[in-house]
Amino acid sequence: MFAKVVADRYARAILQSCPDLQTIEQLGDELELMRETLNKSEDTREFLMNPKIPPAMKIKIIRDALSSKLSSYMLNLLSLLIEKHRQDILPDIAERYTELTDQVRGVEHAEIIVAYPIPTDLQKRLLDAIQRFSTRDVEIAMKIDPSIYGGVKIRLGDRVIDGSLRWRFEALRRAMLAARLPRTASHEGTAG
Repeated sequence: MFAKVVADRYARAILQSCPDLQTIEQLGDELELMRETLNKSEDTREFLMNPKIPPAMKIKIIRDALSSKLSSYMLNLLSLLIEKHRQDILPDIAERYTELTDQVRGVEHAEIIVAYPIPTDLQKRLLDAIQRFSTRDVEIAMKIDPSIYGGVKIRLGDRVIDGSLRWRFEALRRAMLAARLPRTASHEGTAG
């Protein structure tokens, strides 16, 4: 929980220091690049988190390796995080920064989960329907999950609309288990 609070502060500070929309987008791309790198590269993650490597050495290696790929602003942020021993929250900063920039841009993300791929025209109709539930522009991500059996499940911000067959089967099962069946005469008093 504490890491999320600190990450939020860093993300807000980064966003507030951006002079224009182009810089906001560039830093977002760079943060996402760093998050993906840490998620995919065990070696990079171990290097950054290794307490035996002095921060000054980490900073020098990072600057030498990434000076052509990252802006000086991002290199300074990485240096600061390493100096403060907070490089472990970089993925959280990237995630929170994306959320904040989406708010600035007026964008909300929706995840559409289906059991099998659906045609593009149906995706468009779903997006149009979802758009009516939001005051912001909606960007969708499609996800295939055969475990829902059929139907569709939609996540829009913190809201979930579950129209999957799995949910309907589960609701039916709960209703059947909760139902009290009357005892019939054939079951009562039959001792043999």
